[in-house]
Amino acid sequence: MKKSTMKTTVLSITIATMVMSMIFTGCDNQTINDQEDTNTSSAKIQPDVKDMGKKPWVLDIEKTTIDNEHYRLANWTGENIQLVLMSLKPGEEINLERHGNRDQFIRIEQGKARVLMGKSEDKLSFDKTVSDDWAILIPAGYWHNIKNIGETELKLYSIYGPPEHAKETLHARHEDAEEHHHEE
Repeated sequence: MKKSTMKTTVLSITIATMVMSMIFTGCDNQTINDQEDTNTSSAKIQPDVKDMGKKPWVLDIEKTTIDNEHYRLANWTGENIQLVLMSLKPGEEINLERHGNRDQFIRIEQGKARVLMGKSEDKLSFDKTVSDDWAILIPAGYWHNIKNIGETELKLYSIYGPPEHAKETLHARHEDAEEHHHEE
């Protein structure tokens, strides 16, 4: 493995570990199998799933992300960060957007995507293709778009700091998200 590739891999793993640690700060050392309440996710995400934010919670993030069938689902909303699951059909995209005061971490669990970013809306100089196991870090103030360029659904999770969406946001389809976006 090239030294630069190894450094990038180590950095990605370190960042992902730090972000996940921030999410679960306050959780005790129970494992998923030890918990007997509903604060674990092993079943498919259903429309009636509640945002588990502001409570300690553990989950199999890869399985939960891959099982998610909704375009956008706010799954855990805290004071400082938010976990959002997304599923984009082939050809769908998040659409060009900019978060002025929040950083964003995205992890691709399944699929292939094109990532565009830039400091201005008309100059997206960052252009990368990513797939399974890649992480995307979007600094506050950057314009960005993520597009599913694969032949299967793109499954990802996003962590916003601070939260971006209302607690319990659920957009079953891309069209639902667009309709909500235009209402704001």
